[in-house]
Amino acid sequence: MEILNKKERSKAFVSFVLFFVISVTVFMSALLFNTYFPFRENELLKTENFKLKKEIEIQNKFSFQLEKVKTTVDSINAPGQNDFFNEKLALSLLAEMYNQLPKDTLKNKIMYNNTIMAFKDLIDAKKQVKQLATNHKLMDSLSTINKTLKDEYDKMKRDLEVCRQIYQQAE
Repeated sequence: MEILNKKERSKAFVSFVLFFVISVTVFMSALLFNTYFPFRENELLKTENFKLKKEIEIQNKFSFQLEKVKTTVDSINAPGQNDFFNEKLALSLLAEMYNQLPKDTLKNKIMYNNTIMAFKDLIDAKKQVKQLATNHKLMDSLSTINKTLKDEYDKMKRDLEVCRQIYQQAE
């Protein structure tokens, strides 16, 4: 007995085997991707996490040093403090902070530089305020001296007028 639809059956069997192989290949590749790529992704995430931890460590160190600079800058122009020493200490701390910044790994290097420059400008402004206060005291002192001298000048001018009148009456 011969099978009547042998051709259709063999065609169906071949297509079944073909689709079975394709399905198994897709399934195996999905398993491969599910096992290989998470490990690769984990490696990338670990390196990114390491970079972020390093960045946070740098930020914390920068913030701590910035607090020291802030304390030093706040003590400039304070009574009973050595302004020259505090100014030089603050500037040296800022220079040390700038030198400790990594040159290639920071994302916000401009922010760090701007912060350092802002504190340097603050130190310069405090120095200028002190100089202007000294100049104001000097101007007040000179104004007082000027007023005293003007009063003496007016007194001498009156005395001279009195002397002239006495001299003219004596002639």
